[in-house]
Amino acid sequence: MVKCERCGGFLVKDSIYNVGGQFLELEIARCVNCGHIVDLTLFKSAQGKQIIAHPKDEGVLN
Repeated sequence: MVKCERCGGFLVKDSIYNVGGQFLELEIARCVNCGHIVDLTLFKSAQGKQIIAHPKDEGVLN
């Protein structure tokens, strides 16, 4: 998944933080072109892949 499903643009790995209340970090893929966001945890789960916790690594999705 390197292309945006909405516009075909380039996706980069990003994170969303909830600072109000309980601390929460969500791993997402964000389209540089249109801003469309995909929750990577849900995407991996839907694909039937095992989710493995990795150290925080930002950058381009492989």
